[in-house]
Amino acid sequence: MEWSNEMSLEFLKLYEQEPSIWNPKNPDHKNRNLVNDAWVRINNTLSFSSTIQELKKKKDSLMASFRPLLSKVKSSMKTGSGADDVYKPNWFAFETMAKFLVSVYQPRPTISTQVSFIIISYYYYIHKHVQALVQTQTYITTPV
Repeated sequence: MEWSNEMSLEFLKLYEQEPSIWNPKNPDHKNRNLVNDAWVRINNTLSFSSTIQELKKKKDSLMASFRPLLSKVKSSMKTGSGADDVYKPNWFAFETMAKFLVSVYQPRPTISTQVSFIIISYYYYIHKHVQALVQTQTYITTPV
């Protein structure tokens, strides 16, 4: 099947409306029946004729183009880089896909980052409260 850019964008807009397919955090993502129903809904809504197998193949193709571009954008967003330094893909489907897929491709913090954050947060919490106590504390002195 030959896909035009318009057909691909129509497919992506319907695909976006079915997070059970693309969002692993969606509670229905692991339910094969619900995911299959989502593919059927997409196929039935499209203005052109296709099979679910063709849709899945097109999704894989689009994702194969999207992932390296997203990686290139993220790597260009290093600390200290200005807005002009950030890579801006000109691929027709990038913005449409990025709108809903970027959150899926956000790395989770590592354990050490989480532990460091907790320790630092706890330190500032304790420090803040100790300072407040010191400032409000009335010192009782005993004669020597």
